[in-house]
Parts: sequence; structure tokens; C-alpha cells
Amino acid sequence: MSSEITLSVPVLLPTVTQADITRVLGEYCFIRLDNGDEAFFHNGHWITGADAASHEASIMGLAQRMARAGSKSLRCFDLPVPDDSDWSWDDIVTQLARSAVTRDVRGELTVTCSENTGYGRGVHVCSDPLLSGINSNLWFPLNPAEDWHAGIERVLTINGVAQNVVRLVPLRDCAECSDFKVIYNRKICA
Repeated sequence: MSSEITLSVPVLLPTVTQADITRVLGEYCFIRLDNGDEAFFHNGHWITGADAASHEASIMGLAQRMARAGSKSLRCFDLPVPDDSDWSWDDIVTQLARSAVTRDVRGELTVTCSENTGYGRGVHVCSDPLLSGINSNLWFPLNPAEDWHAGIERVLTINGVAQNVVRLVPLRDCAECSDFKVIYNRKICA
């Protein structure tokens, strides 16, 4: 006689608190899904969103202005649409908070690098309300002995944006400057 017992062991997901969400999203956070939907959060709370399917205007400008008014950086996430057809923004930020426990949170931004800024070699962080400067004209000087990766990593880590830079993806290269997508690990205080 054979008896088969199937044990169903529930998978326990870590409990996520509002403090966890706030720590991961930061004071100001903009999230864009790959279908174009957008959301803006302040201190981990949903403020507003834009539904791409309804052709609503982007809220990126609002998020940038709010972060700039608060003299803070805007954390930006580009994420896939969840597999669950009944997803909500709460599901997305909860998953982000859970991934922070495993330190699997990455960020992306664009930088412009130039060998001749008028004052030497430098890097400009694009579309960041704090690191781009008030008129989007802030450049960080780089040591000529540093390669782009090391210099950009130094700028982002010293300003508290990144824990480290994972890689640079070339976007555009011309005689005056080069643009890179910077993929970095977020600085998470878990």
C-alpha cells in the first residue's frame, strides 16, 4: 500500500511597512512602467499618476519640480508591468521594498561627459532635480587620470545617489561630448 502526502509549505514573504516603502522610494519618487503608465510618490505615499492608455500627460515634470522645490533628489524607477492583471501601485512599491531587503534595487540615469567643459574634464547628470543644477548647468569636475566609470561612480557615491556603478551603456558619442546610461546599485539603508 502506498500513500502519498503532498505538503504545501506556504512561502512567507517579508512583511513590508510604510517605513520600508519610504526608505526605498525616498522623499520623492517617480515610477514609469514599460507600458508608459507613471506614478509620483512623496514620502512613500502615492500623489498622482498618468495612464498611458488614456493618453494622459506625463507627470515627470511635476515630480521634478516638486523634488527641486524640496531641494531633494528624485528617485526614478523604470519597471515592467506586473504579470498580475489586477495589479496596483501598492503592489509595485511593496515589491520594490521587498527587493531592497535583498539589495536588488537598481537605478538608471543619463550623464553627459566632456573632455573640454571650458574648465577641463567633467560630467553632467541629466534630468536630476538636484544633481543637474537649478538651470540644468551643473558640471562635476573629473580627474584626467580617472576613466569615465570611476569618475561617474565617485560623483554619484559622494552625493548619496548610488552605492556603486554597475556599468555604463554608451548612448551617443560626438566630438564635443558623450552620453551614457548609468546603471547603478541604489544606496539602501536597510
